[in-house]
Amino acid sequence: MRHFEHFPIGSTYELGSTRLTAEDIINYARTWDPMPFHLDPETARDSPFGGLVASGWHTGAVVMGQFVRALLADSACRGSYGMDEVRFLNPVRPGDELRGQATVEEASLHPKRRSTGTVRFAVKAVNQNGEPVYRMRTRLLFGCADTADAAPGMPQP
Repeated sequence: MRHFEHFPIGSTYELGSTRLTAEDIINYARTWDPMPFHLDPETARDSPFGGLVASGWHTGAVVMGQFVRALLADSACRGSYGMDEVRFLNPVRPGDELRGQATVEEASLHPKRRSTGTVRFAVKAVNQNGEPVYRMRTRLLFGCADTADAAPGMPQP
């Protein structure tokens, strides 16, 4: 299990890859973002995108799923302060393969809860051509592995 101490500043983690199909894009859009250029390939041809594209929120959900499966599900994560930045950088089209990556930008002990640390991640995804499609920054809370020593050697508030 990963704890606060397992996320040193500068560490980068590969999150895996996910290929999106037209069916994936349309099914997500039906429920969560029913814009015509996410739902209908014919209508999407006349959109500024020139074809069917995934919702940015769909892209974010896919990358978040990668992040959770690769790092957070087997960790002492105690929640999140939310996202500080979300950017949809390029359209995601049917057949695109999204490869996620997370990098630790900051890590420090919580100022009031000495058995908890906060970690800020920059999470990004690129498509199969290496083009950036998504970026977010988020700060998460993690339990410390050694609460008796309040994470020795880690940055103090």
